[in-house]
Amino acid sequence: MAKSLLKKAKKAVKSKKKEAKSQASTVKEAVKVETMKEVKSTSSDAYKHIESISKLRRDGSVLWGMIKDGNHSTDEIKEICKEKGFDELLGEIS
Repeated sequence: MAKSLLKKAKKAVKSKKKEAKSQASTVKEAVKVETMKEVKSTSSDAYKHIESISKLRRDGSVLWGMIKDGNHSTDEIKEICKEKGFDELLGEIS
C-alpha cells in the first residue's frame, strides 16, 4: 500500500515538473534566448575567420585557442586582438 502511494506521488511530481517547464517560457527567458542568438550570430563571422586561419598562421592559432571554448562577441574578440598586438588580424576582422 505504501509503495503504491509512493508511485502515485512520484507520478504527480513528474507531471507537475512537466507543467512547470512548459509554462516557464517567461518574457525574461525569451529575452535571454534572443540575446544569446544575437551574440552568436554577430560573432560567427569572426569565429569562422579565426578558425579558418588558425591552421595557417600563428596569430590565428593563438587567438583561436583563447576563444574557441568561450562565448565572445566580436567586440570582445577585437579587444583580445588589440591586447595581444595582432594588428593584421584585427584589420581582417573589422
